[in-house]
Amino acid sequence: MDNSITQTPENTVLQVIAVQVKRGERSLLNKVNFTVKAGEFIAVAGENGCGKSTLLSTICGGEEAFRALVSGKIYVHDTPLEHYSAQQLATMRAVMCQHQTSPFGFLVDEVLTLARHAMIEPSHIRRGCIATVSDALDLSHLLHRNIQTLSGGEQQRVYLAKALLQLVPSSLEDDLTGKLLLLDEPTSALDLRHQKLVMALLAKLSQHGLSIICISHDVNLVTPYCTRMLVLANQGVIADGAPADVLDQRILKQCYQTDLHLIKHPEHGVFVTH
Repeated sequence: MDNSITQTPENTVLQVIAVQVKRGERSLLNKVNFTVKAGEFIAVAGENGCGKSTLLSTICGGEEAFRALVSGKIYVHDTPLEHYSAQQLATMRAVMCQHQTSPFGFLVDEVLTLARHAMIEPSHIRRGCIATVSDALDLSHLLHRNIQTLSGGEQQRVYLAKALLQLVPSSLEDDLTGKLLLLDEPTSALDLRHQKLVMALLAKLSQHGLSIICISHDVNLVTPYCTRMLVLANQGVIADGAPADVLDQRILKQCYQTDLHLIKHPEHGVFVTH
């Protein structure tokens, strides 16, 4: 592909260009295109099996993802994704998968400390950062618990904290421009209080320059917080824009194959109901 496509604005963090993914004979994504800029909080919506998690895993890179990538290119900071080593990518992007478990009974504090292993920093900086992120996600009282004994929602917050700690230099107030956070259903096991806490924190971090791609089936949860929404169907992106523009009945019916209704809220945008 012509290298001229990599000449992008300075604040472009990620480019997905004409990406086609197949597993065996099954086409999962076809000609997917979008760009992510610094500070964008992008929600990805779509039916089960439409390719949301496939898209995220393809953006993550790795041997399996590259084997499934039939055509197209992914650029991170104007450089092809495959040109980065795993160590280099770990400093720029973090991933929270849909299903994460720990095969060993680590303490929560040990799990979070592992997220900082690539950073050369004084121990007091490391401890302070872990304490700050733990407090922000209501985990401070769980730091000395065995992660295998936690509830599903508590574990989910631990793995989100781990992903954040991979990217945050020293505090949640740092400039995060150029960093990319990839989340696959990060609130699926959370109660209402913690859903709101997580969404508000992500919105705050995006204001500090963090680029976020968040897959979620809970459209009504992410809509008030995200700055942009991608809707996937038919192996591609059928809508891309501000939530108020994307959430219309025609697009939703094409995506979910059922009739849905919209409620407009004066402060929080559009909500979807049956």
